[in-house]
Amino acid sequence: SNNDQKSSEGDDTSLAVPQIKIVASGNERGMRLQPIVDKVVELAGTDLPKVLYIGTASFDRTDKFLRQTEAFREMGCEIKRLDVSEEDTVPTMEEMKRMVVEWAEVIMCSGGNTLHALLRWKEVGLDLLMKEASLKGVVLCGGSAGAGCWFASLHTDSLRPDNTKNREHVKNELSKEELADWDYTKISALGFVNAMFVPHFDATGTNGMKRSEHAEEMLKKDTSTLAIGVENDAALVIVGNEALAVSGDGKATCHVVVTCQESGEIKTSALCSKSNPVPVTTLLGCKQ
Repeated sequence: SNNDQKSSEGDDTSLAVPQIKIVASGNERGMRLQPIVDKVVELAGTDLPKVLYIGTASFDRTDKFLRQTEAFREMGCEIKRLDVSEEDTVPTMEEMKRMVVEWAEVIMCSGGNTLHALLRWKEVGLDLLMKEASLKGVVLCGGSAGAGCWFASLHTDSLRPDNTKNREHVKNELSKEELADWDYTKISALGFVNAMFVPHFDATGTNGMKRSEHAEEMLKKDTSTLAIGVENDAALVIVGNEALAVSGDGKATCHVVVTCQESGEIKTSALCSKSNPVPVTTLLGCKQ
């Protein structure tokens, strides 16, 4: 019948173009919370996905690696790490391509200093490989900086004086005032989703400013930007053209922050984790 033909044609197109898959948590701990971990596994489409960990934002520290990948290691997943923070650990382009594009079923990026990570990825060509993996339908995930890196831009504390490799040392060296003297900033990221990602949406920074309030101030200056705020212990999940919130603790959720074109007012609305997926185009289109 005609109907059968129609549906099989539909299947062909969906097979031809793998959908982008992102699980973006508001904090690193989110990537260890069961509902969020389950979502990553579900999207990978296999019980024990092969996980590639990229810890550039946390300067490839092993303690961070072990903590970040804990849930997947306990499940029995095979995990590889790709260290490009320092010149002498960067593999060849062929080897990186093998890991990122051919081997990985999940790519997890660490939290930390996103600015450092994005600069390094461009220097070694990893940004292009990640783009290739995203088009293949590899699940892209992470918390905080590791979530925001997939978006057009992110609201970041990369300028915080203790957001460095040897942060424990810096914390001891600087006074309370010095540690609190910094500003959030917006930086361009990989650009797979056209929005500004605001991690830790419900938190207050060491500079005493609320993330959510500062992001709203930024939108007042740049009304064309749409922001997606993700609370600690929640994750924004994007699959193709569908977006939904997953709560890691049953309470935390995501928010969409837009400037109303008529009134110029900033509107924040929660993306309920109980509700059905929302089309991303609707989400990104609501700034019009």
